[in-house]
Amino acid sequence: FSAYANFISAHPGFPQQAVLQQRAEAALDRDPVGPETLVAFFDRNPPLTNPAKARYALALATQNRAEAFAIARDAWRGGTMSGPAEAYLEGLYGARFSAEDHDARMNALLWQGDSEGAARHAMRVSPSQRDLGMARLALLQGTAPSSAGISVPDDARSDPGYVYNLVRYYRTSNQIPQAVALLTSRPTFTRPAFNGEAMIGEMLRVARGASSDRAARIAGSVDDLFAPGYDVSKGSYRLRDDYTSLMWLGGTSALWNMGDDARAAPLFYRYGAAAETPQTRSKGFYWAGLAASRAGMAQEAERYFNLAAQYPDRFYGQLAHKELGRPIPSLQQAAVATPTDQQCREFATSPLVAATRHVAQGAPWSTGIQFYRELAQSADTPEEHALVAELAREIGRRDLAVNVAEAAGADGHDAFVAQGFPTLPLPPGTNFTLVHAITRQESQFAQNAISHAGATGLMQLMPGTAREEAERAGMTYMNASLISDADYNIRLGSNHIERLVARYDGSYPLAFAAYNAGPGNVNKWLRANGDPRTGAIGWLEWIEKIPFFETKNYVHRVIENAAVYEQLHPERAPYGRARTVSDFLR
Repeated sequence: FSAYANFISAHPGFPQQAVLQQRAEAALDRDPVGPETLVAFFDRNPPLTNPAKARYALALATQNRAEAFAIARDAWRGGTMSGPAEAYLEGLYGARFSAEDHDARMNALLWQGDSEGAARHAMRVSPSQRDLGMARLALLQGTAPSSAGISVPDDARSDPGYVYNLVRYYRTSNQIPQAVALLTSRPTFTRPAFNGEAMIGEMLRVARGASSDRAARIAGSVDDLFAPGYDVSKGSYRLRDDYTSLMWLGGTSALWNMGDDARAAPLFYRYGAAAETPQTRSKGFYWAGLAASRAGMAQEAERYFNLAAQYPDRFYGQLAHKELGRPIPSLQQAAVATPTDQQCREFATSPLVAATRHVAQGAPWSTGIQFYRELAQSADTPEEHALVAELAREIGRRDLAVNVAEAAGADGHDAFVAQGFPTLPLPPGTNFTLVHAITRQESQFAQNAISHAGATGLMQLMPGTAREEAERAGMTYMNASLISDADYNIRLGSNHIERLVARYDGSYPLAFAAYNAGPGNVNKWLRANGDPRTGAIGWLEWIEKIPFFETKNYVHRVIENAAVYEQLHPERAPYGRARTVSDFLR
C-alpha cells in the first residue's frame, strides 16, 4: 500500500490514477498501515472500494473524527469488506445501525455474490425481508429455494435483486429458457437495482441465447432498473458497453431478423443516448432514424436524424445530413476559447503537463501515448482543450493533437476538428486521402508507434507486408526504416492500400477491412454475409456485421477520416470535389 500511496501522492494526475489507487486499496490486506497513514491518504483521495471505505471509517474513529459514523454507515450498507473490519464496525456502531441499514447490507452482499458474508449477516435482516433474503442466498449458493425448504414471497419477482439472483442461477445451471421466460414476463420492479451494471450484464448474456423477438423484449425492459433521471452515458465503462450491446442486439434483432422497424427505432435511440462518444451516439441515432423512416414514422425519423447530424465529422453524422438533404457544414477551424492568465499559469505548473513534456522528448511511444491520452481527457472546458491543443503544437506531437480533438468532441466542443486532422509532407505519387485517413487511425501520426502485434510506424505495417510491398516496388527492404524514414513507411503503406482497393474493384470498405484484418477474413465475411458490391446486402449492414469489433470500428473511422480530410482540403481531393462518407460506400 505504502508504495502505491506514496507514488500517487508524489505524482498527481499520473495516467490511470484510479487503477493505481484500486491496487493500493487491494494491497491493504497484505500491507496494513496505521490509522494516521490511512486518514492522510484517504482525506486526499476518497476510497474507491467498499473494503477501503470501511478501513477509512475505522481509522477516522481512532481520531474521533465527526464524520466517522456517516462513512461507517455508508460502508456497512455498501456490502463486502474484510472480516475484521466487519467485526470492528459492528462492535463500534452496531447499536446505531438501523434495520434499514442491515437490510441494505444484505441486499448489497447478495448482489456482490458474497454468500459467506450474507450468511453471517442473515440474522440481522428485518423479518419483512428475511424470506426474500434467504431465497436469494439459496440461489447464490446454487440451490433452488424450494429444494432448501425456503418460502419465496409472492412479490419476489418485483424485486430486482431476486430476479438478478434467479436469472444468474438459471443461466449458470444451463436453464436458459427459464431465464428468458423470467426476463420477458416479470412485473415492474418496485425499486432500482442496487447494481444496474451487473443486471444489464446478465440480461445481455441471456438475450444472446434468446430468439429475436425475446431478445428485443429483454432489451426493451430496462427502464425500471435505474432511478428516474439516471443517465447511463455517465455510468461506468462496463455499464455503458453492456447496455449499448443489449440495445444493439435488440434493435438489430427487430430490424434485420423480424422486419419490425417500429420496434427497432427506440432501441437504437437508447443505444445512442447511452453512449459517451460522438461516433457511438451518432450511430445509434442514425439507425433509429433509419428504422423510423422505414416504419413510416416521418417525424420521429427526422428527430433521430437531427440528433445524429450534430456530429458532422463522424461517419453516421454525415450520413444523417444526407438523409435530411443537407450539405455537410464547414469543418474548418472554428474560434477557439482564450484561456485566462491564471488558467495558463495553472496549466504550465501542472505535474501532468510537465510529465507530458518530458515523455515527448524521447520516451517510447507506448509510454508517451498514455500521457497524451490522459492529458487530453483531463481537459473539461474549451479553455483547457485550447491549452492542450497549443501544447501539442508547441511540442510537435500530432498524436496529442488528435487526442485532444477527440476528447473535445466527446465534451461537445467542436472547435478543434481541423487541428485533429493534421497533415504530413508526402512523397510524390502517394494518395493524400488514403494515406492520411489510415495514418490517423493506425498511429495518430506517431512515427515511432509499434503495436503489440508488431505493426510499425506511421501506417502500421507488419514487417512481412512491408517486405512484400518493397519487393513489388523494386525497393530495398529495411526494417529500421519503417520507423526512421517516414517517406519509406508512407510509400509502402500507400502502395499496399491502393493494391487492396484495386483487388476489391475499387471498394473502399472492403479494402480498409482487408488492411486491418487481412483479405482472407474479408473474403470469408463476403461468403457468409453476402457481397454488397452485387446488392446482396447493404453496405451499412455488411460493415455492421463484421464480427471483429476492431475491424468494424476501423472501417467506420477510416472512411470518416477520408471524408473529413477531403472536406478540409478539397484542393487535394482526387476527383475535383470533396467526397462525403456516402461516396466511399461502394
